[in-house]
Amino acid sequence: MAARPLPYLAAILALLVAAATPAQPTSNAGAKPILWAWERPEDLRFAGPSVAVGVLAGTVVLSGSKVYAQPRLQPAKVLDSQHVAGVVHVEIDRGEKLAWTTEQRARTAALVLGLLSNARFAEAQIDFEVKASQRQVLLDLVSDVRAALPAAMHLSMTALASWCDTETWLDGAPVDEVVPMLFRMGPAGAALKRRLAEGGDFRSGRCRTSIGIATDTPPEGLPPGRRLWLFNPHPWTDQELAAIRAKVAL
Repeated sequence: MAARPLPYLAAILALLVAAATPAQPTSNAGAKPILWAWERPEDLRFAGPSVAVGVLAGTVVLSGSKVYAQPRLQPAKVLDSQHVAGVVHVEIDRGEKLAWTTEQRARTAALVLGLLSNARFAEAQIDFEVKASQRQVLLDLVSDVRAALPAAMHLSMTALASWCDTETWLDGAPVDEVVPMLFRMGPAGAALKRRLAEGGDFRSGRCRTSIGIATDTPPEGLPPGRRLWLFNPHPWTDQELAAIRAKVAL
């Protein structure tokens, strides 16, 4: 995987997100459900303007003292009238000891911002799972991206459900929205889902505005008033969306 110059990334993204109308930054992302569109061909026009989409813009990999970016390679087709969030996935190479130097930190933020530079993106999201020893790396990156984005642009981050229920460090994340992912969880996941279905909530107040769920493991119930982010292990279709609508109030 090789690093690519930022103009190249922006040009590729402009081609892959198939809509021509630039979106204006927004400070209120609204309550529309959002369909995550990961790295595969997706045509999300069927969902219409009442459903938003979160398009993976690309992936940034931290490896030792280096950092690499890979832009989205598969097309994601959306309507001009659909609200589009740009999502950047960040990961750390477990085979190399992370340096996290000043230079690497600056380069990482620049690459993330380059991937988010598509004018079609009305909001931004960072998807970055870290170990306990790497929490500051995530907070540093989110802080740098927030400082560089337009002040009115909504910024969210995904979070492991456990971060929202047993830890407090998310209080320091300078984002507008934290999206706890209520899927692909460990042994404690079933108990948390059951508690939420019975009227409970995440212990962290930062995690009480939205929630991420998967179409193949939908929860029995959810706290009210949440913005829903929907993960599908398969390409989105009208049938897939109708099926999750029947299980979860959208």
